[in-house]
Order: sequence, then structure tokens, then C-alpha cells
Amino acid sequence: MWNLIGVAAWVLVICYLIFIVLNIRHRHLRMLVLHRKNRAGLTLLVDLIEVVVLAAAVYGMSWVTWLRPVDYTDTASIRLHYTYHKLIIQPDATRSYYVTVKTGTGADAAAVRYYTYWTEGAKTEITSRNADIASATNALTLKASAYPWDTTALAALDRTAEKAWVASLRATYKSTFLNGLGMHIGHQAQRFDLIRVPNETVIKVLPLGEDE
Repeated sequence: MWNLIGVAAWVLVICYLIFIVLNIRHRHLRMLVLHRKNRAGLTLLVDLIEVVVLAAAVYGMSWVTWLRPVDYTDTASIRLHYTYHKLIIQPDATRSYYVTVKTGTGADAAAVRYYTYWTEGAKTEITSRNADIASATNALTLKASAYPWDTTALAALDRTAEKAWVASLRATYKSTFLNGLGMHIGHQAQRFDLIRVPNETVIKVLPLGEDE
């Protein structure tokens, strides 16, 4: 229901666009018929004001709908949910592994990696845009540090799951006016998986173009 605020706002912007197109046409025709261009400066000033107001409205709605950054520390606007699972090791002909890493192809080749990991009864595939692998002493990687984590829970997992686990963060938009204006309420703002492994020897890196 709150998302209807955003729908109504976009409808108003579109109606205003139609209004100023018709209004500009009407005023220019009236100027030509009644004033013989004597009021051209005033007419153009009104045109400019209407266009500036429209541009501001379009930019504001575009920002709140698509460009507004997510503040994960704003608990009034964002709801965070965490899940924790132990990784299930996968046997191979030569060694076992917890996660596979595949390089993207084409335009994504240099920027994206595809991670696959297994938990109890599930196989998950995710890209490096929404996940990272921690294999060092510290369970929190540089990329993962951009999100709020319960470091105490992560440290406990290191002890109980032998550094073989995945922590998943799900951020969803709460019911607020600004979220409704952007039509985000109930939608997922972000998902991030922190994949923890004891060391790099349990990561299977696939050559370019090779599948599992």
C-alpha cells in the first residue's frame, strides 16, 4: 500500500509534463495573437520556471527510485536478517573443496567471479558482486566490511564450524514514506554472502570456460 505513494507521485509528474506542454503551447499562441511578441520575455521566463520545476521533480523521483544509496545502519528504514550455515565439503578426484570459483566471460570476464557452495540440502550459486570468500585469519574481508555484521557470532562460527561456514545478510526496505515514494517497501535492498573457508586449498578454481 505504501508503494502507491511512489506510483501516485510518478503519475503527478507525468500529468505535470502534459500540463506544461499544453500550457506552453497555449501561452505562446496567445502571445502571438494578442500581444504580437511584446511579452516574449515574460512568456519565456514562465516556460523556464515550469521546465526547471519539472526537471527537479524528475530528478527527485529518479533519485528516490533508482539512485538513492542504501544506509545499512538506518534501522528505521532497513531491516537486516542474518542466516548462518555450515559448508558441506565436496569430494574430488584429487582433493576435496568447499567452494568453486568460475571466471566470467565476455564483458564480465575481468570484473565478475561466480561462486558455488554447498550447505545442508542446498547448493547456492552467487556472483562476486554479492559475495566474498574469507580464507585469511580474519573472517571479515574488505568487501564484507561494508556491511554490518555480528563479529561475535562470526568468531563463534570460526570455533564451532571449523572455519567452514557461510553468513548471509538480507536487507529489505521497511514501511517508511521515503521508501514508499521510491516504491521499495518489501523489496530486497541487498544480499551478501560471506563465505568462510579454512584456507585457499579448499577452493576449487575452474579454468576459463570450464564448468563444474
